[in-house]
Amino acid sequence: MDYIRGFGKELFFILNEMAPYLLLGFTFAGLLHLLFPKKKVRRYMGQNTFKSVFNAALLGVPLPLCSCGVIPTGISFYKHGASKASTVSFLISTPQTGVDSIFVTYSLLGLPFAIIRPIVAFATGLFGGIVTKKIDPEKTDPSIQNNENEEEMPIGFSPGLKGWLRNSFIDFYRTFPTGL
Repeated sequence: MDYIRGFGKELFFILNEMAPYLLLGFTFAGLLHLLFPKKKVRRYMGQNTFKSVFNAALLGVPLPLCSCGVIPTGISFYKHGASKASTVSFLISTPQTGVDSIFVTYSLLGLPFAIIRPIVAFATGLFGGIVTKKIDPEKTDPSIQNNENEEEMPIGFSPGLKGWLRNSFIDFYRTFPTGL
């Protein structure tokens, strides 16, 4: 019985530690929904090409998201039309570095490591995306590529804020079959 009680306490502790970062990831996903319409996501990361993998890794390196927060953001990109390879590239390159962690690396380990760290994050994201592209080649569906499904973006501060928060914490969460 002590084992089950200890397991429950540790599970509760881990969930409490992860919750703020997951909420940050949902917030980023909602913000990216407003900043990157489906048309742009499909244009830069939608094809199953090296260029889309490159763009995803390049976008992922400076974002300050941890491994918990990058998951909702990556799911949001995939649902907006990003290919599997570019989504994997983004998911690999993002949690390794962020602007904040590069500065911490510089202060603790010096300039050479601060320069090498984002380069390695970019290279591993690129490698992961290329491997995904080779292992699981997606066939591009012309009907999906031509269907831009232009969404109206809210204009103004209050409607934009409402749309951002609604997408972050209501609409995005509803897309999961049983929640998180």
